[in-house]
Amino acid sequence: MNSLPSSFLPRTISTVILWLAIVVAYVLRSEIAFALLITLPAMGALWEYFSLLKSGGIAHHRGFGMATALLLIGLNFWLLRSRDMFQQFAIFPFEEMVFALLILSLFLREFGRNSPSRTTADAIVFTLFGVVYIPWLFLFMAKLLYLTPRDEHGFLTGQYLVLFVVAVTKFTDVGAFLCGSLFGRTPFFPNISPKKTWEGIAGALVLGVLVGLGIFHFFGNHLPSFSPVLVCELSLLLGIAGIAGDLAESLLKRSVHTKDSGHALPGIGGGLDLIDSLLFTLPLFYFLYLFVLHP
Repeated sequence: MNSLPSSFLPRTISTVILWLAIVVAYVLRSEIAFALLITLPAMGALWEYFSLLKSGGIAHHRGFGMATALLLIGLNFWLLRSRDMFQQFAIFPFEEMVFALLILSLFLREFGRNSPSRTTADAIVFTLFGVVYIPWLFLFMAKLLYLTPRDEHGFLTGQYLVLFVVAVTKFTDVGAFLCGSLFGRTPFFPNISPKKTWEGIAGALVLGVLVGLGIFHFFGNHLPSFSPVLVCELSLLLGIAGIAGDLAESLLKRSVHTKDSGHALPGIGGGLDLIDSLLFTLPLFYFLYLFVLHP
């Protein structure tokens, strides 16, 4: 058995603080608190993404990207809170409009270059990709929050769907870290993330399933379409998607020769390191629930 790395204690402290913030939002049942829990990580992670591009010498337009992200976030919460006027799918055409405006703006910005070159295409493509990859995917958390009807007191019932996805995804990360650190021997995609091992992946999936069953045990009455077997299947799918999301960010960091996207969270890294796995699991669970699981 290996020893735990030196990052274990700061990582644990950062994780506890983050979960405390989530618990406070759930106890208060405050839509403002949920909005902050979505907006701050999304904007912070996007800022770090553009910093990664800068460190790699890749052309981009940070201002256009950040402004578009804020517009997307504000638009989503405005439409989602007005479900009496707009159904869930009505959001997507508005999002398409925002992306169309971003593309037009980026091209207009590039018209001013004296000599268009490879950097012209890079600036357009990487700016657009960043907005789609981080804020747009992360906003599926907001869509999940408002996906189910409010309870008799007017509180969001979608918070339990979000709790399930976030808990399974993040404890999958914890399982990968602990089992990989203690028992890791066999590399898993060493060309992308040398420290990841098959032993860590196995531990990640096992812990993810156990946490999924734990959430179902305590909050099963708020997840009416779920069953123990379905929870295990969903937890496995989310675990695999979360691992893929983590590898996707590792691929980006490796392409610009950077270990962490930031240093805001001791032991974890930056905001993008925090939410990378959720960027894959949130949309997956949203569409599964909408088209397969919805009671």
